[in-house]
Amino acid sequence: MRPQSPRGIRNNNPGNIRHAQSTRWQGMATHQTDPQFVQYSDPRWGIRAIARVLITYQDKRQAADGSPIDTVRDIIQRWAPPNENNTDAYTNSVARALGLNPDTAAIDVYDLDIMRALITVIIRHENGPGPLPGGRWYGETLITESLTLAGLERGAVHGH
Repeated sequence: MRPQSPRGIRNNNPGNIRHAQSTRWQGMATHQTDPQFVQYSDPRWGIRAIARVLITYQDKRQAADGSPIDTVRDIIQRWAPPNENNTDAYTNSVARALGLNPDTAAIDVYDLDIMRALITVIIRHENGPGPLPGGRWYGETLITESLTLAGLERGAVHGH
């Protein structure tokens, strides 16, 4: 890892997940030296955490209007609230990368290809372009291992 790597990469938390009271994440580093953002022992655990948060959004949370969180806009508004981010730009960036309309295309985060694409775009948006081809920070194998840790794997059927 390069010393000038973004905070999320240095923390093995490429989604920049904040500390929350009483939340103990799997793979969380024993020593937490960043007062704002969770530090993980390995990037696989940080990527797993992104997937678990997105699954929780779809399964247990609601959008501001009370509807399910199932569009790019719903997901990003919850992930990156406007008081901290340019949520519209973030939403449009993710929708463009996924080739979806941000407001109408329903997203199933249990779809491995959708989740992989969503996580890849979130990591890029949160950390800027990485050193790997396509501006990625992590290779396909690491992403796949992370999604398996999150309970997602090709061919598996997961209940909502």
